[in-house]
Amino acid sequence: DLQRLGELQSELAGMADFTATYLQCQLLLIKALQEKLWNVAAPLYLKQNALASAAAKQILEETYKMEFMYSGVESRQVVIIHHMRLQAKALQLIVTARTTRGVEPLFGMCEKFLQEVDSFQRCFISELPHMQGSFVDKLLDLMPRLVTSKPSEVVKILQTTLRQSTFLHLPLPEQLHRATANIIEPTGESDNPLRFTSGLVVALDVDATLEHVQDPQGTVKVQVLYPEGQAQLIHPKPADFRNPGPGRHRLITQVYLSHTAWTEPCQIEVRLLLAYNSNRSKASAKILKSTWSESLEALPQSENGIEGTIPFSKPVKVYIMPKPARR
Repeated sequence: DLQRLGELQSELAGMADFTATYLQCQLLLIKALQEKLWNVAAPLYLKQNALASAAAKQILEETYKMEFMYSGVESRQVVIIHHMRLQAKALQLIVTARTTRGVEPLFGMCEKFLQEVDSFQRCFISELPHMQGSFVDKLLDLMPRLVTSKPSEVVKILQTTLRQSTFLHLPLPEQLHRATANIIEPTGESDNPLRFTSGLVVALDVDATLEHVQDPQGTVKVQVLYPEGQAQLIHPKPADFRNPGPGRHRLITQVYLSHTAWTEPCQIEVRLLLAYNSNRSKASAKILKSTWSESLEALPQSENGIEGTIPFSKPVKVYIMPKPARR
């Protein structure tokens, strides 16, 4: 119903999509934690683990979209998003514990999760009074016990706490807009192939419009998918972005293609991605520098500061025709 509302009233589309995504995450979590699904014989573990693992993965993906694909998101929403993400990570840990042999690997996983709970507390300490009865509220009460428990006990506590936690309502800001991108050039409709000599470089012009993208110079990337599955990520220069009006940007850039693995005519795919790093998000920015370095020193820092990417344009196919190099 919310998605239908967004289709009917464009000014409410962002708000409706955002709310629908949060409710979908909550439903996925409830479904994955159903008692009858966990009290099953060992041979049925695999099916339940697959369902719960898929639910956790989807929730994580959706929370990154909620945090980074919308303009207008405030700290009140960020804390709820991070809380949902923490629950998904707890679910992942529970699933992993059921399929992992030996205790040693679980020690590290439990330690990392408890560090994330501690980091959450430091980051959102001012919001905690509004989260009574929630998953993280119960975990913080249990922290003295959790840090001294064996991994198997930690996993049992997490499972029980997830089931018994209060559903947190999502407060909405006055305005929310979902980031969108439309690739104008290449059109994907041309029959004329892009010809070049295999092993050499050819330039492909890319022209796209961007709506409601925050910090496009730092977040918008161009991805090229080659026929055999190899992906190339291109970082446009800041000068490639224009700002024709509020909430609108234009990307005009060139992508350089080169490949030696094939010489046959084929299609490549071009799309735009939003790069993100949750450690550097608005929420994390609140942590004092000293606390920041302490709480995150155990978390891996990704290359170029990019933790992940979210596709936010339709892919466009480009027909290319490499010619064999002359001997």
